[in-house]
Amino acid sequence: MFRWIVVNSSGGKDSQTALRYVVQQCDSLGIARDRIVVSHQCLGDMEWKGTIELAEAQAKHYGLRFVVSKQRNNKGVEQTLLEKVELRGKWPDSNNRYCTSDMKRCPGYRVVTQLFRESKGDVLYVRGFRAEESPARAKKGLLELNEDLTIQSRTVYNWHPIINWTETQVWADIKASGVPSHEAYALGMPRLSCVFCIFAPKAALMIAGKHNPALLQRYVDVERKIGHTFQNGRSIESIQQAIAAGEQVGQMDGNWNM
Repeated sequence: MFRWIVVNSSGGKDSQTALRYVVQQCDSLGIARDRIVVSHQCLGDMEWKGTIELAEAQAKHYGLRFVVSKQRNNKGVEQTLLEKVELRGKWPDSNNRYCTSDMKRCPGYRVVTQLFRESKGDVLYVRGFRAEESPARAKKGLLELNEDLTIQSRTVYNWHPIINWTETQVWADIKASGVPSHEAYALGMPRLSCVFCIFAPKAALMIAGKHNPALLQRYVDVERKIGHTFQNGRSIESIQQAIAAGEQVGQMDGNWNM
């Protein structure tokens, strides 16, 4: 029996669906909801406005504890993604995904450590991954040992409860739940990740840029300063230029290759 069930929530559609599923399963098994904790790794200005408030509201809908964590440098000082990019002089890419490891995984793991200190026991670590999102996620199992977090006195398993769900199923579940989703989806965004994700197709970057012009300018400024393009073969400044030229958002011609 797991002492803690930690549901990682970005505030996005898959997170909120996984959360609802976990609550349903726990309720059916008689597992008290005070053992479920919703963990949000806050990206600050790099995430869509209202994300943290929505993630908290989704947790509160089920009466669950909500915990927020942020990335910290080796001195314990909170640090944004753009600050890290400036220091490194390069954007993250598929081979160096420090945006995920530093901004999400490490803060999320700290939450597990914090909860374990409160009350020792094994942990079920829930993530709303779906196989159809990317080839990498398609390789994930339903239940996997988390070797990073497992220690002699604690076993941690990753659980991906909606790994085999389709996007259609996710949206049907959200509609049935009555719990609101983020307005970014109504704007045409297929995912709620960083506002400007290094894996996003051009159409998603265009939508994000049109609705977040000040943040886009900050990304352009960093890109110019470090002399390294946001994506391989595509600068973030080219997105700004396309928007300024009145270019229409095209077909969503690619998936996040996470």
